[in-house]
Amino acid sequence: MKKSLLTLGILAFASFSVFAQTKTTTTTPISPVKVETPQNNNPNAPVMTFEKTVYDYGTIANGADPNYEFKFKNTGKEPLVLIHCQGT
Repeated sequence: MKKSLLTLGILAFASFSVFAQTKTTTTTPISPVKVETPQNNNPNAPVMTFEKTVYDYGTIANGADPNYEFKFKNTGKEPLVLIHCQGT
């Protein structure tokens, strides 16, 4: 009885995990990169376009500034609202 309940619980968890995955952004490897939500069919929707998407630090000297600022621009027609931003 315990094994069957455990198996049923694991299967339920796995099925909810699989269906929880949705694709929300699309990127292209060619610069400038546009990040859009394909579920939004609004032609005036905001579009985030980056000047540069990759920065190679190479070898960082001791005491050097390890920060880099990625610049982007809203090329859409509506305001771009950023929420829950997180760097990695």
